[in-house]
Amino acid sequence: MTSLEPMTSMEHVERLRQYGVPFRSYLDAGRHLVRLALPGVLVHVPLAALSLLGLMVATGGSAALVNQRFQLIGTSDAPLLIWTLVLAVVALAGEIVVFPATVIIAAGHLVDRHVPPVEALRATVRRLPSLLLLLLVGALAFGAAAAAGAGVLMATDQQWLANAVLVAAAYAAMPGLLAVPGILLHGCSGLDSIRRAYRLTELSFLPTALTLAFGVVLVPGAAAWALESGLRLLPGPLATLGWGMAGTLLALAITPFQAAVVARQFLHCMAWRTEVDDSDLAHGLPAGPPRPVRPGLLPAALLPGLLFSGVVLVNPFGWPEIIETNVTESWQPAERSGSSDNDPELRPIDLRDVHAGRGTGLTMVIDGFEDYASLLACPDASCRKTTFTWAEPPSANTDAAPGAVSARLPDGRLLLTTWSHQALRLLTCEADRCVPTPGGWNPARAYYPAEYTGVALAVRKDGGPVVAFADKERVKGDSSPAKDIVSLIFCADVSCSRLEPRQVARLDASAYLPDVHNLAVAMAPGDRPVVARFDTTSGQIHVISCADAACLQPRVTRPVAPYPPGVNDRLGRETGLALAVRTDGRPMIAYRDMNDRATKLLDCRTPDCAQADVITLDAGGPYRSTPALVLDRAGRPLVAYQNQDGTRLMLATCTGRHCVSTAVARMRGAGDGLAMTMNSRGEPTIAWIDDSGSLLGGEWGLIVTTPLNVVEEDPR
Repeated sequence: MTSLEPMTSMEHVERLRQYGVPFRSYLDAGRHLVRLALPGVLVHVPLAALSLLGLMVATGGSAALVNQRFQLIGTSDAPLLIWTLVLAVVALAGEIVVFPATVIIAAGHLVDRHVPPVEALRATVRRLPSLLLLLLVGALAFGAAAAAGAGVLMATDQQWLANAVLVAAAYAAMPGLLAVPGILLHGCSGLDSIRRAYRLTELSFLPTALTLAFGVVLVPGAAAWALESGLRLLPGPLATLGWGMAGTLLALAITPFQAAVVARQFLHCMAWRTEVDDSDLAHGLPAGPPRPVRPGLLPAALLPGLLFSGVVLVNPFGWPEIIETNVTESWQPAERSGSSDNDPELRPIDLRDVHAGRGTGLTMVIDGFEDYASLLACPDASCRKTTFTWAEPPSANTDAAPGAVSARLPDGRLLLTTWSHQALRLLTCEADRCVPTPGGWNPARAYYPAEYTGVALAVRKDGGPVVAFADKERVKGDSSPAKDIVSLIFCADVSCSRLEPRQVARLDASAYLPDVHNLAVAMAPGDRPVVARFDTTSGQIHVISCADAACLQPRVTRPVAPYPPGVNDRLGRETGLALAVRTDGRPMIAYRDMNDRATKLLDCRTPDCAQADVITLDAGGPYRSTPALVLDRAGRPLVAYQNQDGTRLMLATCTGRHCVSTAVARMRGAGDGLAMTMNSRGEPTIAWIDDSGSLLGGEWGLIVTTPLNVVEEDPR
């Protein structure tokens, strides 16, 4: 019997010398997953539950449910940054205890020693100073690697080379993970444990680093990616439950698999050292009597996920509920239309308007500078599927000039303007095609280049179009035009075969820029047109109102006075307005003030806007889109606009002269494009451009956002 003792004492050594560490580690972790997950259940579950409760209560003003997922999109980034830091610190504080304790338990299983989770946690807490020093060294190494990558990028301007530096540094740091069991099992200090870890791997550095990278980083990362991709395929409520339940289980399961790889790799390296027996492998492991796993701990592991999912689904705090779709996230126009050079193109400056289509669909008007207009249509409000077609193909004998404006006809079709040799034409459009109006009549002709001519459309209750047309007066010789002539063209039907043009205003000539928002027209009760004109040189707003449907007695008021000379540095930054008329005939105008760039709402007290109140919605910043304005079913104005720093899409709901603004989306940057309509369910739907700097090679996207409960029913 004595002669057999040396063989028995080498049983674990021989077993742990076997290769295939990642595969064998994952098998061990799968067999003992419940026990290995106990430290995470004991530590992470209470911390996560308390953190989530604090998050939901303390950040209610910034919280929203976007696609039934909790997000912080409030008017400031401060809550997001604070809570990101808080949750990261809490998770790191828990993991600095949980991961080493799980490594101890996994090492115990490999040498047939039972280590109770409480004893493993106690052993970890006793060695916490050394573990914190190890964490500090790791953070400094990460910072040095990031600095090296940034230096390479600045020196070479090659992103792939900088990434290669970061990957090489991360690969070289992998053996440092073996310092964790060195601290716990052999009592090494933080720095000594690092030296010991690299000495253990000096004869097999590359395989060891590859094993740790594969088992600790790559496979868990792939599992998290697969889970996220799979949950995206589920419908809303199931995806919410999936994020809460499966996300919690994955978070608790990843650490056991990572710890099993680190523990086996450490003991594998130990087993190949000379003069090592089983007692050396079991050195430093705390022992305790085996205890069965309490059944109550397993349901407790799901508590944070159940709590979070339940709050998101029930929404007891009344957070804004928002549906958001990135239309261009996985879509390129050329791919959807056969990659032809003659296909329409969507760029970050091309969004012009959005309308509710027939049924539950949407139609967006796309029109670029010196390009032809096109239609981007969605069969439903989610806009996850689209069609993209020319409104005026290049073969249609039209001008590639900007300025396509549109209006919705009573039957759900669109009325769209286009230019042909400086003659204004009308198209009627379904979601996927446009045709010239019957007869091909031209309602107007531009005297100066079409792109500098103001055009706006409105439709009367009987479907007859009203065209607002602004062009400089005709002069002879070298004289400059002295007036900007605004006319209204009344058409009996969409063909405009019988039209009645009427000049309604002679305004001071101005450098009206080629922007479709410089001129707007809307219909007041009794089919009386109301026109608004924005002067881009002075910031003045002209309101032209009509006492009758034929506008025989037009009246011009100027509720926003011109600014004095000296603001030329602001030209072209605030170039438009949006107009709506309430059921009592009083106009509302949303615009950006040229003087301070603030987003404002002009609330007219009278139908001619001779008296008006100015409501400031937000402070201003340069290069923001013109606000969008619609009326809800209760007749209240809704204004969509970009906030002061261009990081939030805001929706203001106004009752009387009181407006409440709510953040409905986070923006990477203030893109050039914003439009809004009321969908078939009476909800505001906003189409907008999210631009992180496309002119400098950054990313951009066309986003459709629909707030579901931001606009409440009018209490009246």
